[in-house]
Amino acid sequence: MPTFPDPQSIRIGDLDLTIRVPDFDALLDAAAQQTPNDVDTIPYYAALWPSASALAEVLSDKRETLPKRRVLELGCGLGLPSIVAARLGATVTATDFHPDAKAWCEINAAANHTTLTFQTYDWSQPPTWEPFDVVIGSDLIYERRHIPALAKCIGKLCAANGTALIADPGRDGLGHFTAAMQSGGWRCELLPRGEIYVLVFTRAGNR
Repeated sequence: MPTFPDPQSIRIGDLDLTIRVPDFDALLDAAAQQTPNDVDTIPYYAALWPSASALAEVLSDKRETLPKRRVLELGCGLGLPSIVAARLGATVTATDFHPDAKAWCEINAAANHTTLTFQTYDWSQPPTWEPFDVVIGSDLIYERRHIPALAKCIGKLCAANGTALIADPGRDGLGHFTAAMQSGGWRCELLPRGEIYVLVFTRAGNR
């Protein structure tokens, strides 16, 4: 069981939230010692990335679209965007590939008086789930090799008339990801939030 540090106070829109953040450097050192050749064990989940905050702010701006919507977060990490969506009335499933994310996401959800479902999830093996109204994610494009699986996963798990919101600081793979989504029939709208790119994807046939 991890030791949970004192929470950080965060304000998103009119929501006052608290998020507990682990010692990323210590976890990174441990992963480097235990599994030095396995990039999938890098604890990306363990930082409160600026992209997660930007995505949470956009969700707050779009609060009127969230009540009673089914929301799926990919790569939820510490859970900030999922918590905001849940606080604004959505039914949320938070997912992450790294199994250690579960404890951190759930304790942060409980601390903010929200209910969500967590699932450990591999993009390359999408489960048979009913499509979601909204698919969200932030800082997902660390490895360019994962882009085809990510685009395919969003296409499978986002409803035909649904929306996908993906936040990224402008990593090298962002253009390749956007192109992969567009080739899959998605239209892209950019909502810049400071230095973060928040991309809103809708099916090209939807208005």
